Amino acid sequence: MRYDVDVVAVPATAAIVIPGPAPLGELALRLRHLHELAAAQGLVPAGRPMARFHDREWPPPAGPVAYDVLLPVVPDPDDSVPDRVGEATGTWLPLHHVLETVHYGPHEAMHDAYAALFEACAAVGYTPSGPVTEVYERGPADGVAPQEYVTRLRLPYAR
Repeated sequence: MRYDVDVVAVPATAAIVIPGPAPLGELALRLRHLHELAAAQGLVPAGRPMARFHDREWPPPAGPVAYDVLLPVVPDPDDSVPDRVGEATGTWLPLHHVLETVHYGPHEAMHDAYAALFEACAAVGYTPSGPVTEVYERGPADGVAPQEYVTRLRLPYAR
C-alpha cells in the first residue's frame, strides 16, 4: 500500500489522558474506560480517541508498551480542563505541526504506514520530536470490521 505523507497543523486541544505503560492488548479497553471517565465527569468528547506511543518501534515490543490514551474534550467556558478525572489528568495539547499519513485497515498492518512517516521525515531533513500519535477515526468502538478501520498516524518533527 502507498502512503501519502502531509505536513498538518494540529490545533490546540483540551484532552484527558491516562498515561502508560500498559499492554497493547488493553488499548481498546483503556479507551473505553477513558470515555466512561469523561461521561462520569460530564465532559463532552470533542474529537476522536487517540493513543500516543513513546516507543518508535513498530510493531511494539512484547509486554507493557509506553503509550498514553487521550480523548479530546470540550473545555469549560473559562477554557479549563479538570486536573483529575479518575486516574486521568486534564491537559491542553498545544498547537503543533506533524507529518501525517492515513492507514486503512487492521491496526496490526500499520508497519508500512509507520515506515512511510519516518522515511518522509528523513527525506526532508527533519528529526522526529515526539511520540507518534494514532488517531482512531474509525475502529472497534464503531462496530466495523478491521478492514474498515481508519487510523491517522501523526509524527511531530523539528527542522
